[in-house]
Amino acid sequence: MCIVLIALHKDAEMIKHTADGMISLQVMEGQILFTTDEQSVELGRGEMLALHENVPHSVQAKEETIFLLTLTTTLAGKNSCR
Repeated sequence: MCIVLIALHKDAEMIKHTADGMISLQVMEGQILFTTDEQSVELGRGEMLALHENVPHSVQAKEETIFLLTLTTTLAGKNSCR
């Protein structure tokens, strides 16, 4: 399991990517637009979501934002924290 605190400036974007394990994301400050191929959702302070592995997604900061990302892995012996 990896826990990462991420800060993004307003309008910064993490382009579409996938994660090798399930993720959860909790917004600590600010607001983001979280987008998958199926839908988009805006999350603000205190809100969170969870996503299965290998689902393409992107994140865009709608304002100065800090969020906590938790990544789990189902691959025994593999370290997916990079």
